[in-house]
Amino acid sequence: GKSTLIKVLSGAVIPDRSDITFDGKKVTVSSTSDAMELGIATVYQEPQLFTELTVSENIFLGREIRRGGRIDWAAQSEKVQELLALLDLPAHYGTATVGDLSIAEQQQVSIAKALAGDSTILILDEPSAILTDAEIEVLFRVVRRLTAAGVSVIYISHRLEELTRIADYVSVLRDGKMQSSARMCDVDVPWIIDKMVGKTTMP
Repeated sequence: GKSTLIKVLSGAVIPDRSDITFDGKKVTVSSTSDAMELGIATVYQEPQLFTELTVSENIFLGREIRRGGRIDWAAQSEKVQELLALLDLPAHYGTATVGDLSIAEQQQVSIAKALAGDSTILILDEPSAILTDAEIEVLFRVVRRLTAAGVSVIYISHRLEELTRIADYVSVLRDGKMQSSARMCDVDVPWIIDKMVGKTTMP
């Protein structure tokens, strides 16, 4: 269910029925380009980067900033520095080779790449699945910083305890249908489990 939802919102799959409402209006997302134009970006579990390229090259691959038909390296460098600062990464990482970075740092580069398109909605698909506890703390700091900057983050996770720490709202999907949605401060993990499986103890 959640994989299909992500693909629908990112324009990789066209829904058979129902509507997508964005900013109070019904919209059509029939391609990844449509999603990007709306400001919707997705970061998947495994970083989808070219490890032999630099951080800057990965961030702007396929959408380079150009001036007079040539790549504006100065403008790209300035934008990269802004993104690195937002994600709490050192400024010199812009010229670092992605393959030399940790998985957690590569994930942050993936987020920077998503934000480079001025995204206002960021979908994180099981972002903590491949991270250590220390790296998860870094991820949480990044998410909080992004939401403080006005970016809406859809955080998809099966690690329910994480949601109590990072989420403002929680929505439970089961069998492709919305089961319930609530403010995180009003519910707890047993409530989430009950909506997921219909009982408060896991089998």
